[in-house]
Amino acid sequence: MSQAAIAEVAAQKAMPIQRVRPPLTMRLIEGTRKHLTLIVLIIGGLIMMFPILWMISMAFQPMSEIYAKMPSLIPMHPTLDNFITGWNQGGFLEYYVNTSVVTVFRVMLTVIINALAGFGFGKYRFRGQKVLFVLVLAAMMVPDQIRMVPLYQMFNSVGLVNSYASVILPGVGATFGTFLMTQYVRTVPDELLDAARMDGCSEFRIFRQVVIPLVKPALVTNVIFQFFWAWNDLLFPLLFLHDQSKYTLALALANLGNSSDLSIGPIMAMSLLSVIPVLIVFFALQRFFVQGIAAQGIKG
Repeated sequence: MSQAAIAEVAAQKAMPIQRVRPPLTMRLIEGTRKHLTLIVLIIGGLIMMFPILWMISMAFQPMSEIYAKMPSLIPMHPTLDNFITGWNQGGFLEYYVNTSVVTVFRVMLTVIINALAGFGFGKYRFRGQKVLFVLVLAAMMVPDQIRMVPLYQMFNSVGLVNSYASVILPGVGATFGTFLMTQYVRTVPDELLDAARMDGCSEFRIFRQVVIPLVKPALVTNVIFQFFWAWNDLLFPLLFLHDQSKYTLALALANLGNSSDLSIGPIMAMSLLSVIPVLIVFFALQRFFVQGIAAQGIKG
């Protein structure tokens, strides 16, 4: 090829690429679609947020405003009386402690078991592995309501009914966490594990120092989900806890809603306080949560 031809090709490559603008009709359709999508999302968000906003409003409203003929979403005379009344008369400090104990133990045990199971399913090959993993996936499809009767009979036979263990154990080793951790552990390169074994690391040390740091987003995502489910669990406390001194927040609020011991204002105030720990955990760990969801989307 001559130098002139080479120069001509180079000049053509250096020319800026002319982007063809879509027709006006296509741009209008695309713009309308985006605006409609945004409007639908805003309306859906407002519908989902309205009960929360109403709860916050009633928590700060005096009784005269709550039972007014025309209630307002914005408190005209904000007050903290509902919080004081609900906290002092409802015994919510005890319920907070009970819920915290159940949640901490349930989350710790579940996250540890899920991580170990995910490591086993993701990095080891053994007879019956596929069958066991299919059973794990199948267990995700079984609702908790189906397990209620056999769980109650089993716990009652060993004397665990009306104890914290009866509320903690049914949620330990949740299959969703096992599935989540397995999918992430499978993305860890086998070469890293082989190199650690050549350096003399034990399998547990490989799990603790190699695998766990690499799957931290998934681990934190599992912590967030397990915390939400444990903190807000109503089914198992309702089934197993009979002593009011062992009630969790969800069960105590459900009972208060069905009784006349407190009016609606203090109940809304205590409901608002019960949401605060969940928000704190989410905002504290949201960076890892977003990383975990984004990574799963890329890998999937």
